[in-house]
Amino acid sequence: MAGFSLHPLLPSLKTRITAIHQYEDRLYVGLITGSIQIYSYGISSPTDAGDAREEGEAVALPTVKLLKTHVHGRRQIDQLGILGGTNQLVVLSDSTVTLYPLPHLGKTGTSTLSQARSAHTFAVTSYSPSKGKNFDSDGGEGTRDLLLVGCRKKVVVYGAGKQGFKDPWELALPHSPRHIIFPASPSASSAPPLPETIHLLFSPQTSVLLHLNPASSANRLTVTDLATSPPPPATSTTTTAGGEEGASGITMGMGALSGLGGYVGLGAKAGLPVGTKTVGGEVLLARDEMGVFYSSEGNYTRSESLQWPGPPDALAFANPYIYSIVPVVPTTSASAASTIPVPTLQIHLAPTLTLRQTLALPAPSTGGLTVNSLVATSSANPQSTPAANMSASTKLLFVSTPTDKTAAALEGSTIWGVRAGDIGDEVDELVRQGRVGDAIGLVESVGENGLAPSRRLPHLKTLQAVAQIAHGQYQSAMETFLIFNINAALVLSLFPAETISGRLHVPKDGWMELFGAVEGAQLEPQHKEEHEGGTTKSLLKSVAGLRLPKKGSVDTLSHPVQKGDDAASIKSVEGVEKPPPTMSGEETVPPRAALEALMYFLSDRRQKLSGAIATTPLPAEDSLPPLSTLSAEEQYSLPSVPMGELDPEQLLRMAQVIYTGLIKVYLVARPILVGSLCRIENWCDVEEVEELLKAQKKFGDLIDLYHGKTMHGKALKMLHELAKEEDDKLDRYPPTIRYLQKLGPKELPLILESSKWVFEEDPKIALQIFTADEPEVEALPRKEVTNFLEQTSEEACIGYLEHIITALGEEGADYHDKLAELYLGRVRKTIKGGNNESHPEAYDKLLQLLSSSTQYRPYRIVSKLTEDEMPEARAILLGRMGKHEEALRIYVSKLEDYTAAETYCVRNYPNNAQIFLLLLQIYLRPLPSTTSAKSQPLTKALLAPALSLISKHSTSLPPSPVLDLLPPLVPMSDVQAFFMRTLREDHSKMNDKRVVSSLVKGRREEVERVLLGLEVKRVRVTDQRICPQCHKRLGQSAIAVHAPRGEVTHLHCKDPFSAKLAKLRN
Repeated sequence: MAGFSLHPLLPSLKTRITAIHQYEDRLYVGLITGSIQIYSYGISSPTDAGDAREEGEAVALPTVKLLKTHVHGRRQIDQLGILGGTNQLVVLSDSTVTLYPLPHLGKTGTSTLSQARSAHTFAVTSYSPSKGKNFDSDGGEGTRDLLLVGCRKKVVVYGAGKQGFKDPWELALPHSPRHIIFPASPSASSAPPLPETIHLLFSPQTSVLLHLNPASSANRLTVTDLATSPPPPATSTTTTAGGEEGASGITMGMGALSGLGGYVGLGAKAGLPVGTKTVGGEVLLARDEMGVFYSSEGNYTRSESLQWPGPPDALAFANPYIYSIVPVVPTTSASAASTIPVPTLQIHLAPTLTLRQTLALPAPSTGGLTVNSLVATSSANPQSTPAANMSASTKLLFVSTPTDKTAAALEGSTIWGVRAGDIGDEVDELVRQGRVGDAIGLVESVGENGLAPSRRLPHLKTLQAVAQIAHGQYQSAMETFLIFNINAALVLSLFPAETISGRLHVPKDGWMELFGAVEGAQLEPQHKEEHEGGTTKSLLKSVAGLRLPKKGSVDTLSHPVQKGDDAASIKSVEGVEKPPPTMSGEETVPPRAALEALMYFLSDRRQKLSGAIATTPLPAEDSLPPLSTLSAEEQYSLPSVPMGELDPEQLLRMAQVIYTGLIKVYLVARPILVGSLCRIENWCDVEEVEELLKAQKKFGDLIDLYHGKTMHGKALKMLHELAKEEDDKLDRYPPTIRYLQKLGPKELPLILESSKWVFEEDPKIALQIFTADEPEVEALPRKEVTNFLEQTSEEACIGYLEHIITALGEEGADYHDKLAELYLGRVRKTIKGGNNESHPEAYDKLLQLLSSSTQYRPYRIVSKLTEDEMPEARAILLGRMGKHEEALRIYVSKLEDYTAAETYCVRNYPNNAQIFLLLLQIYLRPLPSTTSAKSQPLTKALLAPALSLISKHSTSLPPSPVLDLLPPLVPMSDVQAFFMRTLREDHSKMNDKRVVSSLVKGRREEVERVLLGLEVKRVRVTDQRICPQCHKRLGQSAIAVHAPRGEVTHLHCKDPFSAKLAKLRN
C-alpha cells in the first residue's frame, strides 16, 4: 500500500541530540555536549534491510555508521548546515557561527564569523552569479554560497558581494530573526540566481521580507512588511485522504487543540516561529494553528490556508508534501487520562492541502517527547524532482527525545527517518480512495516523466470528470471529456439505460473501472464520523489544563464541527446554494443539467466528426454489421483520440454512436429537434431508436429516418398502418403517395408493390404516384409502369398514358398503340353496356387520338376493327396507311359526310396534290359495285357535292381532268365559277412569270454595267509605292485596291485597312 512510515535511523543515542544535517553520503549530528558526530549515510539493499518490511515487501532503508566525533566546545550545537560551494560545515553554537572545512573537521581552515555575534539562526543556499539580474559581478562562472545569519536585532549576509564571505553585509532590525527561509527558485535549475527576497521570522506572528540588491551601493539590504490583510480562511484537515487517522489512535478536529501551541518540551524554546519553502518562490509560515502561504513579494498566494490542531513545532517540505510536527493528545484507552501530548507527524499534499496521513511517534515509558531538527534529506532535492526519480525513499529526518529526565538518560535521543512511498503507487492509492483531485495535484507537482499512462494527467482528469458527473458537475465534466477526446460510448454509458445509454449502461459503482481506474477505485471518498460527543468532551477535558489559544475558549471548542462532503464549508445553512441534482443510477430520466451537458458534448463531437468525414470517406453502412449487433465492450474499445486519427471503420462506428446518442437525448430533452436530425444525413442505428420514436409517437420523424437510411419497406409499411386509422381521403392517401413519388427508378418493385392498396381503394388518387411533376416520377421506366397499371386498373393505365403522351411528349409507338387499344376497348364497353351518355365522349377521344397522333401503327389498330365497326375510325386509319380512296369512299358512301370528306382532302393535300381529284372521281364515277337499281338517284345526289367541291377548291383541281369527269349536260352556270377562277389563276401565273423575267433581265444589265465600269479602272504600282497599312514597299506582292479612292495595300493588309476606313467613315 502506498503511504508513509517512520523508521528509527539512529535509535537510543544516550546523549541528547540537538541538531542534525544530512548532506550527500554523510549525516552530521550535533549533541548537547558540544560535540559533532559524523556518520556515513547510505541506502541499504532490500536484502540488507533485515526486519524492515512493509506488507511483506522488502524496503530499502538508509543505514548509518559512526565515522568520527569532533569536539566543538562545551555548549550544545544549535544548528548545522553545509556550504556546498566551498565544502564547509556551518555550526551554530553558543550564539557563534563557526565554519569547518570538509571532509575533516580540523583546526586548520576553521574560521569564526566575528561579525555574526549573538547569532540565533542561519540559513544557507547556493546561487549562480551570472543569473542574477541585479548582481554586480565580473561575469565569473560557477556557483557561490550565500549564508544569512540572524543575530540579535540584525541580520548579516555573507557571500552576496564581490569578495564573497570577506565582504559581509549587515542590516539592523527592530527584532531578532529566529528563523530564516530562502524561497525556492521559480525554475528547477541546480544553480538558481541570487535570491532577491528572504523571509525573516521574528515570532510566530511577525516576519518581514529582506531584499537583496547588490547593484545598489547605498541600499543593498532593505526590509518590507508582508501583507497585513486577514489571511485566507483555513481548510478542514480533520481526516486523512483515506478517511482514517493513519492507525495512530489520535483524533483531531480543526482548531480543537489550538491551546497546545504553548507546549514546551525538555530543552525546547517557547514561541519559536516555524516555516518552510515550497515551490515557485512560495513559502509556508505558521501563524499559530494556521499555515499561511506567501509569495516573494509578501502577498498571499492561495485562497485558503492550512489548518493544524495546534501550532506546529516544526515544518519541512519535500515535493509534493508538507510535513509538520504537531503535539496531539492520544485518545487510546491506555492513555485516555493522560494530558501529555505526543508529537505527531502530519503529511499534507501541497497542491490541495489535503491531509494525506498522520503518523504518531511511539510514546515513551514515562513523560512525553520533544522533537527538533526536522530536515530534508538529499533524496528530497531538487524541489521539482521528476517522477521517474521519486521512488520510495527516506525524505526527512528528525530527532525525538523523552521529556522525562530519567527516560532521557536511559533511552536517549532517536533519529527518525520519514519514508515516502513510490509516487506511482501513491497516485493509484489516491484514485482508489476517490481522491482524484489530490492525485492530479500530486502529478502536477512532480511532473509526468516516468509515470505510466494510467497515472498521467489526461487519464486522471478524465477520472475526475467521471467523479464530477457523479457529483452533478456535468458541464465541467463534459468540457474535460471534449479536451481529451473521450469515446462517446463511454460518456453515454454514464446515463440511464432506459432513455439514453441502452446496452451501454454501466452501474454507478462500475464507472471508474470502465474508464480504466485501478481496481477498487471509488467515485468519492468514504467519510467517517470522527467526532462523537463523548470523545470530544473527554478531549476537551484533557486539554483544559493547557494554555488556550488567543481566540475562543473551551466553550467555543465544545461544539463539534459538522462535516459534509468535500465541497462543504463552515457556513450557516441559510444562503447556501442548493447543490445540483445528481444521478443515482436508478432514475429513468437524468436531470435537466445532465441532458444539456450531454447535448453540448455530442454536438461538439458531431461537429468534429463532420470535419473528419470531409477528409476521410466512410465505408458504406451496409458493408459492416449494424451497431446494434456490437457488444458494449466493442463500443467501449473505440479509441479516445481526435477524430482525424481514426481509421474509416472506427470513424463510422464513432459516427453511429454519436448520432444514436444525440437522437436519444433529443427525444428526452428537446423533442422538437429530433425531426431536423432525422431528415438530414446521419449515421444513427435505427434499431436502437425506432422503438423510442414509436413510444413518443414520432412517426413522421421515424419515417424520415427510414427514408434517409433507405429502409423504404419499413417506412411504407408504417405509412400503411397509419393510413388505416384515417377516414378522410385527404389524410389517408397523400403521405404514402408523396413517399412513393420520391423513391425513383431503383425502388420500382417496391413502388409497384406498395401502391397496390392505394389503387385498390382509389385508382384516381393513386394515379398521382406516377403522374406527379417530380423528376423521380418522370424517371420511372414507363413500360413496367404501363404493364403494372394495365393489370391493376385500365382507367389508371389510360390516365397514365394520356399523361406521358400529352404532358411529357412520349413518342413511343407502343404507348400510342396501347392508348388507342384501351380507348377502343372503352368504346366497345360503352356500346356493350348501353351507356349512351359516356359513349360519345369515349368515341371522340379515340378519334382525336387517331387524328392527332402520328406515332401509333395504324395497321395494328385497324386489324382489331371489324368491317363495319366504327367507320370514322377506320377511315382515319386507312388514311394513315395511305389508302385515301378507301377512306374517302367510307366518308362518301357509308357516312355520307361530304364535309368530312372535304376536310380529309384539305388535311392530306400537302402530301398528295391529287387528293381532291380523287374525291371528285368518287363523286362522279362511283364504282360498279355501288351501282344498282337506285344508282340514278345516287348519281344525281352526288353531282351537287361534286359541283360544290369544284367551286370551293377549283385551284386545287387540274382543269382538264375535271372537264373530262363532268357530265355533258351540266349547265355552264354551275361551273362558271370554276372556269373563271381557273382562267384567272392561269393568267395571274403568266403575268407573274413575265414580271420576274423582266426583273431578272434588268438586274443582269445593271451588273454588267457596273462590271464594265470597274474593269476600266487601273492603279499604278512602282518600286517606291508604300502600303498605307504596314508602310512597306508593295514590290511584286499581291495587292488589293480599296474603293472609292483607290488606295492600294498588300493583300494580307486588306482587312485591317478596310476596317480602318470603315471606322473613319463612321
